[in-house]
Amino acid sequence: MLDWPGRVAATLFLSGCQMRCPYCHNPSLIEPTADSCDATWGEVLEYLERRRSWVDGFVITGGEPTEDPDLIPLLESLNAARIPVKLDTNGLRPDVLKSALTRKLVSYIALDVKAEPSGYECLTSVPDAAEKLRESVSLVLRSGLDHEFRTTCYPGVVRLEDLPSIAKSLSGGALYALQQFRAGTNLAARARDDRPYPPLDLLEAAQSCSAYIPTITRGV
Repeated sequence: MLDWPGRVAATLFLSGCQMRCPYCHNPSLIEPTADSCDATWGEVLEYLERRRSWVDGFVITGGEPTEDPDLIPLLESLNAARIPVKLDTNGLRPDVLKSALTRKLVSYIALDVKAEPSGYECLTSVPDAAEKLRESVSLVLRSGLDHEFRTTCYPGVVRLEDLPSIAKSLSGGALYALQQFRAGTNLAARARDDRPYPPLDLLEAAQSCSAYIPTITRGV
C-alpha cells in the first residue's frame, strides 16, 4: 500500500542499474543477475491473476527497470491482461520510456531526479546523463499520465538550496516528492554513517519548491 499511493500493489524488483548512487538502498540490485529469482514472466502473470480480487496495481522498480531488455515485452503482457502498471525509473533511458509512454503501456510514472544536472557527473558515467534526464522529464510532462518526480535528499549529493531550481525545471508536473535519506544498507560505506537533513529543513525546502510544482516530503 506504500509503493503506489491509492492502490494495493504487488512490486517487482528488476536487477541492473547504470548509476552508482552512494546512498542507494538496494545495492544488491545494481549488477544485473538472473540468479536471485527462478520465476518466469508467465509465473509472474499467474501470480497477479490469482490476486486480482484485491491487488489493483503492479509496480516495476529496481535497480533500473529500463535497463532490462524484457521490460517492454513484460509491459505488453501486463497491458494485454489489463493490469495497471506503475514504473519507477531514473530517466536515463528515454528511448525505452518513450516506447512505454507512447504505446500507453503504463498508468503511472515515478521519475527520479537525483540532483542538479551538474551533480550527475558524480553519480554516473553515462554519456550525456543530464540531457537524457531532461528528455525523460519532457516525455513525462507531455504524456498526460499520472506521475511524480522525486529526489532523495542525500546531503553528500543534494544541497537544499538546489531543490527550488530542480523544482522549477519540473514546472507543470503533478507532484514533486522530497524523500528523506536514511542510512542503513547503502552502496557507499560512508553513506551508512551520514546524517540526514533535519526534518524542518526539508519541510522548508518543500515550501520553496511548491512555488513551481506541488511538493511533499516523504520519510520525514
